[in-house]
Amino acid sequence: MFPISTQYLHSPCEIKTISNELITTGLISDILHGAIQICNDFDNLPIIHCNTPVKMNIYNNTAGFKVLVGKVFLSTAELMQITDIQNLVDFEQRSFFRLKVTKKVKARLLPDKTTGETDSKEFDAIITDLSLSGLFMNTTQKLEINQHFTVTLCLFGNRIPFNCKVERIKGDSYMNGYGCSFLDNTTHQSDLLCRYLFELQREQIRIARGLL
Repeated sequence: MFPISTQYLHSPCEIKTISNELITTGLISDILHGAIQICNDFDNLPIIHCNTPVKMNIYNNTAGFKVLVGKVFLSTAELMQITDIQNLVDFEQRSFFRLKVTKKVKARLLPDKTTGETDSKEFDAIITDLSLSGLFMNTTQKLEINQHFTVTLCLFGNRIPFNCKVERIKGDSYMNGYGCSFLDNTTHQSDLLCRYLFELQREQIRIARGLL
């Protein structure tokens, strides 16, 4: 049985080496008999040697995150065809599109239903790591494990609030670092964030190639 269904058509994906070095990003333009076809409407794809083994990180808001491995069969600037497709493992969703960023944001504490606390204090934070399922941020605001807050991201001219939960804390003498997960994103939120990460990653690839 082919390890990916037609539900993943038009899904964004990363193409990486087996050692997890990023090659390019794209969209699944076709799922053929025994092969996946990748395209990128925003940029030329790199030319990869035939039979090069690659890893594919594929995200779909409905069908879920999938990691596959295969071999490059055809590679042009317009498309890449990958064959010998196999499941690798069920990776956590957070491993997809996890990018290093420096993004100043405003955040606001959410009411604590367990204590009845209604503090909605706004605070400043700097996001240093962002993915489809969460973020890592630094702030002088003191937060606790499992505490909920809202962070507002400016995505393509839209101010989009994301509800978050603190999962881990990295303390410092002044700034605290917090690893946080997103809570109950809507399809619209996920689509905008995915598009933002996709374009940001494309820009990082171009910088790495010396094109910017």
